[in-house]
Amino acid sequence: MLQRRGQVFASRIVIPSVLQPLLRRVEITRSLRTTDAREARRRLGLWETHIGSLFAIVRKRGPVMTSEQLDALTRRYLRATFDEIEDRLALEWSAGGLDEWGSQLNERCHELSAALAHGDLSGTLRDAQQMAPQADDRAQRKLARRMLEARLQAGVAELNALGGNPLVRPQEITQRQERAAPAESPPSPLLSQVAAMYAEERIARSAWSAKTALQNQKIFEVIISLLGDQPIAGVTKDDMRRLGLDLPRLPANLTKKFRGASPKEALERARDSADVARLEPRSVNKYLQQARSLFAWAEEHDHLAKSPASVLRDVQEGRAQDARKEFTDDDISALFAYIDKLSPEPYGWWVPLIMAYTGCRMGEAAQLRKSDVRQEQDVWVFDINEEAEEKTLKTDAAQRLVPVHPRLIELGLLKFVEGCSDGFLFPERVRFTRNEARGNVDALSKQLNRWLDNSGVTDKRKTFQSFRATFITRLKGVQVPDYQIAEIVGHENSNITSGRYGKRTQLQTLADLVRRVSLPV
Repeated sequence: MLQRRGQVFASRIVIPSVLQPLLRRVEITRSLRTTDAREARRRLGLWETHIGSLFAIVRKRGPVMTSEQLDALTRRYLRATFDEIEDRLALEWSAGGLDEWGSQLNERCHELSAALAHGDLSGTLRDAQQMAPQADDRAQRKLARRMLEARLQAGVAELNALGGNPLVRPQEITQRQERAAPAESPPSPLLSQVAAMYAEERIARSAWSAKTALQNQKIFEVIISLLGDQPIAGVTKDDMRRLGLDLPRLPANLTKKFRGASPKEALERARDSADVARLEPRSVNKYLQQARSLFAWAEEHDHLAKSPASVLRDVQEGRAQDARKEFTDDDISALFAYIDKLSPEPYGWWVPLIMAYTGCRMGEAAQLRKSDVRQEQDVWVFDINEEAEEKTLKTDAAQRLVPVHPRLIELGLLKFVEGCSDGFLFPERVRFTRNEARGNVDALSKQLNRWLDNSGVTDKRKTFQSFRATFITRLKGVQVPDYQIAEIVGHENSNITSGRYGKRTQLQTLADLVRRVSLPV
């Protein structure tokens, strides 16, 4: 079903009632991330096909009751039925009332016998569905027939008792010491099934973008290959320990270097080779985190008793500052000299400058609108927000006001903004993509980082995102406190005093702090 949420279209799919106990939800809603009706209908068709495939898998692989489970439920039902008979026989019946009840009971036994002969389960099917709500249709019908048989068996026994004979209980419920065997748990789903259900839930709740879902799908494929696609309840802590040892040895870019080989096969081929590059520690930890999350979700949804992934520990990634290196003055001078020679479109000049003088993320700079550059408390600011449908922010803390550095004003930022028409400052092609498997600024990132390489800055630890590290380092260099740096660049503030209970810094104060940063451009 196509719906509107403000200007944006969304999908709402009601889950069939028979699948609701399995998926533990009533409906699946998802933003289609577009305001165009035609595009929304196209995306809706693709999404409904995807969800339809999920429903088909769940129907096919839903819990199937074993004979032992059916036996246990039948014994329980039979015991309850004979307990009711005993209660009725202990009543103070009048002679006429007892005869009348015997006549009704005899007629009822004939009806039960006829229902069994014709396979008419209408009288017990609803009760069977209530007793085994998560079982598939076939198991519920089997249980319904057993309940018919139990009712007939109990009716005949009660008729004999009304005729003056002892009430004869079935053998399986006369042994008081024997407890009814507990119903077995439904068969444990395979790792691949749980991964599919987990991913669908995350997508349905808009917790994952299409790009994130694709990345995590590849991660799960690796994990499943290394563990084997076995029932998830059978995965042990020893299996997880082996996974924790295998992942750091996994070849990097294995799909390119070992074409056609599964991750497990690639691991075996590269096991003793010193020339094969392995996964970076940061990538290993992504795999470990997804494994922990998957098994925690499976435990929460009763697919296993306790997660064995608790034994997984992240590997050492090294110092955070070594992951991305900040620019030197020479790097910045070389880059902007190269850009100046290119005489690019305005975005090619202003996006790097805004990143350099604010420490903002590339997407935050690229998706600025004319209305986002304004005065607040007599301070010119960039309003980093996601008020427009196409705008996205990485975290809640990313929504903020960042003072405009005086150097940007000197370079003509306000004049450029004034000359723009209402709406976004930069073209759609550099700030947004309709390909949900890609980040919105993937194309822009590749272009700008290519310029960086061409300018002579070839250190792989230096990318355009290094402007963020550079700006933070410069702020620290002029003694700006960490909590105020967090406000400027949009980091979460983990400090209890200033983060949870403190007030935000006055804009004029932040502007004075930003002004202290000096760059060679």
